[in-house]
Amino acid sequence: MNSSGWFYGGVLAAAGVALAVLLLWYIGRINSRLQAALRQERQASLLQQHRSRVLSLLVEQVPLQQLLDALVEGAEQLDPTATCTVLLLDEQGKLHVASAHGMPESYNQAIEGIQAGYGVGSCGTAAATGQRIIVTDVSTDPLWAPYQALVELAGIGACWSEPIKDKSGKVLGTFAIYHKSISTPSAQDIQLIEESAALAEIAIEHSKSLQLLKRSEERHRLLADNATDLIWTMDKKGLLTYISPSASKLTGFSRAELKAAGLRQLLSPASYRKVLLQWRHATKEMDGQSAYPEFVAELELICKGKKTLWLEVKTSGMYDESGRFIGILGVGRDLTERHKIEQQMRYMAQHDSLTGLPNRALFADRFATALHYAHRHQKGLALLLLDLNRFKPVNDSYGHAVGDLLLQQVAQRLLQSVRSSDTVARIGGDEFVVLLHQVETDIEVQAVAEKIRQQLQLDFVLNEVRVQISCSVGTAHYPHDGLTDLELMKVADQRMYEHKYQSCSL
Repeated sequence: MNSSGWFYGGVLAAAGVALAVLLLWYIGRINSRLQAALRQERQASLLQQHRSRVLSLLVEQVPLQQLLDALVEGAEQLDPTATCTVLLLDEQGKLHVASAHGMPESYNQAIEGIQAGYGVGSCGTAAATGQRIIVTDVSTDPLWAPYQALVELAGIGACWSEPIKDKSGKVLGTFAIYHKSISTPSAQDIQLIEESAALAEIAIEHSKSLQLLKRSEERHRLLADNATDLIWTMDKKGLLTYISPSASKLTGFSRAELKAAGLRQLLSPASYRKVLLQWRHATKEMDGQSAYPEFVAELELICKGKKTLWLEVKTSGMYDESGRFIGILGVGRDLTERHKIEQQMRYMAQHDSLTGLPNRALFADRFATALHYAHRHQKGLALLLLDLNRFKPVNDSYGHAVGDLLLQQVAQRLLQSVRSSDTVARIGGDEFVVLLHQVETDIEVQAVAEKIRQQLQLDFVLNEVRVQISCSVGTAHYPHDGLTDLELMKVADQRMYEHKYQSCSL
């Protein structure tokens, strides 16, 4: 072989090696991204399970101490390297240890009853200022300067504290995450501390409401057995014969107006149907010579100005001296605040706390319902799976506050890009999903996908910072691409990653 042959052979060999190296690098990059996506999905799933467990305990009305312990234990399971605490703030501005099993008892005793204030560690400063305090190195941060003996005692390296606030902004306490070494919070850490503080706020407020309700019940029992906020009597025809003075305070109507209105006008249609069914059942029982059956239900009462309130209602039969049935005695207790808290708990369990969009659990429910409808009525639907491009650089360069604003604005643009009947959900990190109802052709689906791409390519202005991102979209069309939610999600996920990798290789 002449010299030119050796030369070209060497060039081809070198090119082959370079191509192999490039291929290995590309495969490694794909694997790395897939692993990161799996970790993020697992973290989102664990966070949802943690939230659901705490909310289920709230519904069971377990004691506050048990709720806060479950909150702390769940957060520590999500991050096994962390130790978490909840401190409660009293009216004198002192902090009290509510749940801190992972910290040394000597440390807890040292901080018990400490006065909140600026420079009183992370938690004392967060409680005093109402702001999140991130201390990555407690050995050098001035907020911890007076407490270095405690730092050594507990072996603390970092402490991040989030104030727990009620709806009016009043600080109720703090939720804190401790690390033994110097540590800076990730996006997942920030989400965890925010979620935990929000859950703690609901738990504390719910506990206060129950305590107030219990004290109220005890006071009323001193006045009369089973009497609470509202008492009334009815005759056998269903006409009100007596209403306690408290009814006017609750409803805004005078007692004369309430008597004249009747139950049909005073109850919501659903509650009136409950009462009507009960009356028919009671009539049947008494026609058979049985006693009036006790009735217990939660009813929605219509007040003046169309405002409504919820009552827990208990009714029993009234009899004269000869034992003849003469009417009904009813006792009602105001449950409106409890209903509001339960509605808030249900909303939090089904929605993303940052964007307000449906979360993975609510989306799965709506997806199943939509598939059932599409199958029954022979209609089409489509799934769009979205992943943001260049989100991480924005988050790393400008901080989590700007990253959060970006996710919120992305959510708004997605909602503006689809119909009000469609569903947009955030299923974790920077990943969103869109469910399009009753779309029959792939052309319609691709038109929506392109509209979303164009909307997200427009500049975002976030706290005077202008950023640009894009997105990768994977689509799946029922019934052409699959008949089940798993099949459609798999197709959309595969197409999204194909689009993402194509974009990266351009």
